Amino acid sequence: MTRTKNLYAVDLFCGAGGFSEGILQAGFNILFSSDRSEFVQKTYMHRHEQLGLIQDQNTHFELTDIRELTTKRILECINKLPEIQKKFSVGDVDVIFGGPPCQGFSRLGKRDAKDPRNMLFHEYLRIISGLKPKYVVMENVSGFMDMQMLDFPSILTNKEIYQGQHLVKNILQQELVELGYTVLEPCILNASEFGVPQSRNRAIFLAYRTDMRSLEYPTKLEKKITVREALANLNNNISSEYGLDSEKGRTPGNKNGKSVTRTNITNIENSKHSGVISQRFGLYKQGENTKNVIKRLRIEGANIRQSSTDLFFEAVFIYNESFNMRIIKKIMKLNNIYEKRFEGIDKEEERSWFRFTNKSLSKLFCDEDMGIDISVLVKKFAKRLNIETDTAKTILRILKRELNEVTSDEIEKKLIIGDIDEALAEALLTKKAIRQRINGEGVAPTVVTVADDFIHPYENRTITVREMARFQSFDDSFEFIGKRTTGGLKRRTEVPQQTQVGNAVPPLLAKAIAMSVKRALLNR
Repeated sequence: MTRTKNLYAVDLFCGAGGFSEGILQAGFNILFSSDRSEFVQKTYMHRHEQLGLIQDQNTHFELTDIRELTTKRILECINKLPEIQKKFSVGDVDVIFGGPPCQGFSRLGKRDAKDPRNMLFHEYLRIISGLKPKYVVMENVSGFMDMQMLDFPSILTNKEIYQGQHLVKNILQQELVELGYTVLEPCILNASEFGVPQSRNRAIFLAYRTDMRSLEYPTKLEKKITVREALANLNNNISSEYGLDSEKGRTPGNKNGKSVTRTNITNIENSKHSGVISQRFGLYKQGENTKNVIKRLRIEGANIRQSSTDLFFEAVFIYNESFNMRIIKKIMKLNNIYEKRFEGIDKEEERSWFRFTNKSLSKLFCDEDMGIDISVLVKKFAKRLNIETDTAKTILRILKRELNEVTSDEIEKKLIIGDIDEALAEALLTKKAIRQRINGEGVAPTVVTVADDFIHPYENRTITVREMARFQSFDDSFEFIGKRTTGGLKRRTEVPQQTQVGNAVPPLLAKAIAMSVKRALLNR
């Protein structure tokens, strides 16, 4: 679709560019976009360069916190674009799109009325008040619909504050009405009903200035795209219309209107899984989560000693963890190793060491059970205890006799007959109750910012960034820049590829919404 030269949009909280893709696919020109993350900036601007959108020529991206952004700055940047043959004043922008960060509203996280991120939608209203666009679009998580705000400060001059608790959606509606907009009843749209192969509910707010034509929510599609169709044309022998569209591209370039075709597949790197993890994933059938797997194994039983040997013996040692840690500590003390090894180390670090060592010792039983030479394990154990190899060999021989209060033979029997208590279930599958294998014949579950809990429908691994992007309806040519993932405290500041994808508005959902605005503008 070639962009219509006289349709102009502003995209705030743009992230990596999910909403932007849909806006462009609907035929709008994005004059101004903004986000505060340098991580998403790299991805966003790289994509726009691919499409022929050149910074400060025909579009402008502003790296800033919205609290520092003003209407004056937006109009100043727009009116400096040499390729835009129009000067803009207050009221001239056709539509503003925005999705203020949703963590404070999400049902998946802590719902805190005082979360400072909740105030970002106040800043969005402030920009709307100053810019006076013809149409307003705001999207958020479905939790936004019943989230309450405490003592919310109004952006209206005649009202200073909403005293007490108020529903956020009611505040938004009242503020927009008093700014001169007609507000449609807020609606929950599921992305799977608009060509996105993913079940993802989003709260959508649409409003139009009272001097403009009314608009409607987009019409749902009858057909839903399955995971199997979504993953087609990605290093496999499967093909589908959706897969071909992803490969050829849906987003038009700026110069000739042609989309950017995939030349090579990016963001396709697999996570490196140990044998134990791959074998654990192998216990899940399509569509099953951890709870379902445990329920099935209790009915059917599981003879995994031969088929998943690494996993079986690790589960044996985890099941016996408390007992084994006492035995390991006793043997270390008898051999005068304990005090030397843990001098100056706090109790938490010591406990972590024993837990890891216990799990590692499962290889002693596993390798001998499979007839594998354990000399490598002996050397690793010697290094871990900082002792001679011969001493390590002697200690391991003693440990082999004394470890595991519940023997491997007893646990094998328990698994076969389905006598799986909570401790054994956790030893086998870990505590991750939300882990699940995706069902290839259904739509994908909601893509989140960390893909570790989703098992590929056909392979014993987690999904790649590219597969996440397919579930979100990004073109294959859309490349996500930066680290693939991150963890710990870094998640508070870094926005790696997985987070960029998980936080994005699905482009095809965004396109459906933008098309509704376009029809109103063109009176169709």
